Amino acid sequence: EKKNSMLDVTRNDTTFLQSPINSMAATVKSAKDSAVKTTATATPFTFTADATHTVIMLLDKVDGTYINESKNALNRYLTQNFNNEPIALTKDAIDKDLAMLVFSNFTSIDTAFQFLIKIKKAAPVELSWLPANKYSFYPISDKNLLALKTNKDIAGYISWLKKNYPGKL
Repeated sequence: EKKNSMLDVTRNDTTFLQSPINSMAATVKSAKDSAVKTTATATPFTFTADATHTVIMLLDKVDGTYINESKNALNRYLTQNFNNEPIALTKDAIDKDLAMLVFSNFTSIDTAFQFLIKIKKAAPVELSWLPANKYSFYPISDKNLLALKTNKDIAGYISWLKKNYPGKL
């Protein structure tokens, strides 16, 4: 009686799970995770929810006259709607194309977000002459604002903001 030698082979899943291919995939995944962590920590922006914050209004390729008119209109809005709050409004710029109106003196990211919601809703009425695609609002800590003015990486900041405050913008 001859036995078929194939019937005597036993499957060993433990050995299969330790195969070089799976081991290599785990190494690649681990290296990829490390790269992501390294990239994420390489940003100049820091997360400090209870630090002093501002809300910036970025104005993209807007003539200086309209920027000044926007500042005047928003100052009136602040006087009418936030008279008891110490919100200061100043004009600044990132570069020749990107101006900023900076609303400052918020005690935390939460109070900055509360104001941002209100100002964003009021802007189309208060700034009716300014097309909505010419401006946007973002909360930013004082420290991150300094970093942003230095590195001028608006896209990087917005990306960082969306990662740290998902669903808020």
